[in-house]
Amino acid sequence: MKSMQYCFLIIIIILFNLRAVGQVDSNLYSFFVAGHVYGRPGVNNTGFHPPFKQKFNYIQNRDEIKFGFLTGDIVSPNPNIQDWNEIDSDITELGIPVHFAVGNHDMENRDLYESRYGITYYYFMFQNDLFIALDPNIDEWNISGMQLDFLKKTIDNNYLSSDNIYVFFHQILWRESDNQFSYIKYNSSSGRGDSINFWDEVEPIFHNLPNQVFMFSGDLGASWSSDVTYDQYDNITLISTGMGDENGENFIIVNVHLNKQINYELICLSDTHNFCLGDLTSYQTLDGKKGNNSSQLVLFPNPATNYIVVKLNSITPSIVRIYSLQGQLILEEEIYNYKKTISVAHIPKGMYFLSVLNNSTESVVKFILE
Repeated sequence: MKSMQYCFLIIIIILFNLRAVGQVDSNLYSFFVAGHVYGRPGVNNTGFHPPFKQKFNYIQNRDEIKFGFLTGDIVSPNPNIQDWNEIDSDITELGIPVHFAVGNHDMENRDLYESRYGITYYYFMFQNDLFIALDPNIDEWNISGMQLDFLKKTIDNNYLSSDNIYVFFHQILWRESDNQFSYIKYNSSSGRGDSINFWDEVEPIFHNLPNQVFMFSGDLGASWSSDVTYDQYDNITLISTGMGDENGENFIIVNVHLNKQINYELICLSDTHNFCLGDLTSYQTLDGKKGNNSSQLVLFPNPATNYIVVKLNSITPSIVRIYSLQGQLILEEEIYNYKKTISVAHIPKGMYFLSVLNNSTESVVKFILE
């Protein structure tokens, strides 16, 4: 009997190890994307935003994370040599390569930056994937002149030999005041021209490619801005991320599998629970086709303890209600902005429904208090 139990145990261990190997092998590599890493506006930290540095151990314990990308505003305004020395020191501590896509604050001393790190737009290949960093700060958020020529040449020379294409820049170039992405509240419009060429010249370069294209920007994170955005249509995915506000700040880990399919980890900085912001793809506002908008209601953290944040895709006066599973009204508040923090510390632990009513339209999500 004991020998049978022993054999059964051995089989279980083998199956477990095979499953574990399969899980590891299915992931070809990973990388992280972090925006606005200097942190809270008005604060000049020593190096990176402290809550981001607190996640270094998590990154270091993930052997599959091969490098990172910083999507601008790496340093606070008016950077000097010491600011960049502190960033380099933190990257050395992190222990993996980190690539830069520069932001407007980084370029307030372009000569200093370029003397240290070189040209601000470039590309490289990794595991047959193409990575491109762009610099919209050169021409009022336009990708023009020599940089546009570089982009076209890079795509022409590499797209047939590439699987996925990843593009990084700071400003949220796809957002216009009158298009389907107008719901995005970015940190700053500093340096933006009256019109920019993203939709006329840049996006069409990628739209008809056979590759999947993933664009990342990093000008989020301030208290007045959106926390994270995700949109996907046709072969293009648009993602913005950032940090600096104690509620909702984040960075993203991209996991690339052997078949070049990807999945994301939206890493929360404002809570001890890494995934308190939920699934990145749940922030989708398009139904897969450019120009089609759907309603958006996001609640985080979930599970929650002392507070929840309710985020909408438009600034419309709304009524927020929390109900028990039995339908009892627990709380009712009004919301006049796209984001509101609500204290739930006084509500007993359990599962609840949150309802947001505006313009006779109601959206409902379920959440847990623990």
